[in-house]
Amino acid sequence: MFKNLLKIFSFLVITLLVCGTVVTSKTMAQDNQQINYKDMGAFYTDEKIQGIIDKINETLVRNFMEDLVFEIGSRYTGSYGCQKAARYIHQQFENMGLQAKYQDWSAWGNRWNPGFFESQNVIGTHKGTDPDYDEIIIFNAHYDTIKETVGAIDDGSGTAGVLAAAYVLSQYSFKRTIEFVTFSGEEIGLRGSHAYARELYDKQTPVLVEFNADGIGGATSAENGRKIRLSVTEDAGWIASIMGNITKDYGFNFNITGGQINRDAKSGHSDYFEFIQLGYESVAIWQAEWANTHTPKDDISNVNFSYLVNMTRHIAATMATLADIDVEVPQIYIANPRHGEIFYNGNMLKNIKYKIPVVIDETNIYAEAKQGLYPIDRVEFYYGNKLLFTDKEKPYEYMLNKRSMGLHKIKVIVYDKKGNSATDEMRILFLNIKTK
Repeated sequence: MFKNLLKIFSFLVITLLVCGTVVTSKTMAQDNQQINYKDMGAFYTDEKIQGIIDKINETLVRNFMEDLVFEIGSRYTGSYGCQKAARYIHQQFENMGLQAKYQDWSAWGNRWNPGFFESQNVIGTHKGTDPDYDEIIIFNAHYDTIKETVGAIDDGSGTAGVLAAAYVLSQYSFKRTIEFVTFSGEEIGLRGSHAYARELYDKQTPVLVEFNADGIGGATSAENGRKIRLSVTEDAGWIASIMGNITKDYGFNFNITGGQINRDAKSGHSDYFEFIQLGYESVAIWQAEWANTHTPKDDISNVNFSYLVNMTRHIAATMATLADIDVEVPQIYIANPRHGEIFYNGNMLKNIKYKIPVVIDETNIYAEAKQGLYPIDRVEFYYGNKLLFTDKEKPYEYMLNKRSMGLHKIKVIVYDKKGNSATDEMRILFLNIKTK
């Protein structure tokens, strides 16, 4: 009987959750609102940060770009060029003294790239020095291309930026661990980043923020060469504020625009999408304009190297700042239920490939909250937009026992004594016909 019930639930899951297929259009995520950059006051210039900025120069960035474009060329996922690029990036990470590793993955492509693919992500880890600062910082780009293009801007620019930042930041020590990641499979449906983000989540690795650089070398005018567009998650505004202060205090003079990422979107435009679906905070960094991408003209002649260098400097300076500072704001995540699992009567039964969890009967919602500079005041539990319960003491939990046969959103919000807040939310397939 129960096995037959599971089959029915599995069918419901496939029907309701198949929307996980993504579209990888090279446009910025839709902005829901303008980012409000808080002026963080006197943001002192630091010799360490200035040294990092000075070491990232055009020669360094151009050498990585020329290796990718001239020595390797097209890097369509599964091709020889893609394999060669993975080996090249791995060797570069090893030469920098990073912990270099491959992450093998296999998956079916998307509707525009049907077929079964096997490929590799390449990860370079720069270990932090303080175990109390356990949240990692991620800087990623995708090294694959579409067919018949060398992908200098999309996304050779992001990959060269990751390599250049890794080369310089590896020469310094930081309290937090930094992971430099290059994905394959982006152009066939974000397949590589899906494997990486899901492994992070399954291992319960704490992540402070993920920076996604997909096209950071395209600017055809002086005006656009002074622009950065950002897409940020709801709790990453304080990081955007730091980026705003860095652009002023270190002389970049970028005009930063952008908006908030919609976690409810059914499709994504780049590898950040896989992170936001699992609740991670993300800052997606975009160039001011898109031209020649996904065409044979996406070659090195159309890369604005001074712009690419400054974009890489800015990202590296932000990461270096975050890697050493105390986080002022609180953090929170839903520890139970978990993405990609089936729960029955509060117990986890099995893992599923979809991200949305299936909850059968009642379940306990657990929230793990971490304070910033100020003590935690309370944690609120929501079902949809309705506040159900406020908990002021650990463990932060609420027994969900509503009648339901469909998709619903659960949300938790933590507040500290200063009024700072953070949010985590997830959609669940909630199947419960009995209530107490």
